Amino acid sequence: MSEKKYAYWLKSGVYSGLQKLTVVLFGFGTVMLLTRSTDPADMGVWSLFLIFIGYIETIRSSLIKNAVIKYLNSSEKSEHVYVNSAALCLNIAITVAMAALLAAFILPLSIYLNAPALTQVIYIFLPGLLLLIPFSHFEWVQNANADFKGVFWAYMIRQGTSFVLIVADYLIHKHVTLLSLIIYYNAGIVLGTIISYFFARRFLLKQFRYSSKWLSTMWHFGKYVFGTNLSASVFRNTDQFIVSSLHGTGIVALYGVCVRISNLVDVPSQVLGDILFPKSAEVMKSGDLNKVKFYYEKAVGVVMAICIPGSLFIFLFPKFVLLVVGGDKYVEAAQLLQLTMAYGLFLPFIKQFGTIMDSTGAPKVNFLVMTVTAIVNIGICSVFARQFGIPGAAIGTMTSYFLCFLVTSAILHKRFNASIINCFRYMFQFYPEAYQLFQQRFLLKLKAR
Repeated sequence: MSEKKYAYWLKSGVYSGLQKLTVVLFGFGTVMLLTRSTDPADMGVWSLFLIFIGYIETIRSSLIKNAVIKYLNSSEKSEHVYVNSAALCLNIAITVAMAALLAAFILPLSIYLNAPALTQVIYIFLPGLLLLIPFSHFEWVQNANADFKGVFWAYMIRQGTSFVLIVADYLIHKHVTLLSLIIYYNAGIVLGTIISYFFARRFLLKQFRYSSKWLSTMWHFGKYVFGTNLSASVFRNTDQFIVSSLHGTGIVALYGVCVRISNLVDVPSQVLGDILFPKSAEVMKSGDLNKVKFYYEKAVGVVMAICIPGSLFIFLFPKFVLLVVGGDKYVEAAQLLQLTMAYGLFLPFIKQFGTIMDSTGAPKVNFLVMTVTAIVNIGICSVFARQFGIPGAAIGTMTSYFLCFLVTSAILHKRFNASIINCFRYMFQFYPEAYQLFQQRFLLKLKAR
């Protein structure tokens, strides 16, 4: 495995990986502090807030991000100003609409979820939501140009600012309130936006040219990605909403800690998804389906090679991991953590399926699969939660992930002749290839000195 052959993946992967890892690690560190300084009910409210933020980011990103990346990589340079302008128009319109909907409906939603404090938290977040308009526009333009360095630093400052403020508050008061948390969250967005601008400005065309044609094109592409990712978010969070409505926010706190732990293992899948999208979009222009098949199988294999060792450790020692992360109060979530890690093993296949479908011009297929699966998951989780108690929702989610894995694998095999066996073959090949690359880049250079 030569350095040249993997130059793009290494260069892109370092910064994209660091960005994803930064978000997860700062979130992980925040959880470790909050579990020791906040009561479980407030922790549950914060977990619900993060789910809502995830939905907002999913909606905005889905309708715009993938379309920006696709069309900036597949259209003529003369059209780029129209693509960027259409993206900004959509960004503003969607964000303002989301802010209005949140303001109007958060009160009844808080009552349904047994989380009254969630209303105040969301209202204070609304200014931060509007600040995400420039932050996300700068990020997407950099992603489209396969430049992940600025994205990394923007998220580093955004997440790091919030985390440092939380640590300082904890050291001074030994207790962090929900009001303080959301203020620190907004402060991170402000500084992250400023940093992101300095890196993105060389890609900004500094012109605005409205085009109804490009606005319509991006909207019609994005609407399927939006439906897909919204369904995927519903899929991921259905169990927590059901548990909150049945058992209150204290139990959601247990789920939240388990989700944070599982997010650590999911980082490689997110990284390779970001890198794979522009590459597969380029390849699809030439009609090389074998290369698309290779990218999918290779990406899944690499993700599994990285994730499985960590997943096995967490699955075998859930109480130890929970004790380190959350303390004595969260050890009772050991079974939930094991279930979370078990169904997380299907994620590499499902996530890379979505990346391939969207980037090769078949977002409608991805949308239909994820929407049907999300609807099925709501029914399964509701029944299982009432039948088996608190773990039932997680068992239901695992069942739904397995069904989704079977369907997506069948579609990829039919369209690209993708093979699950090849994914495992690349997984085992990864270890000697990684060692060989490590030798080329580090050991041989050290010996030469």
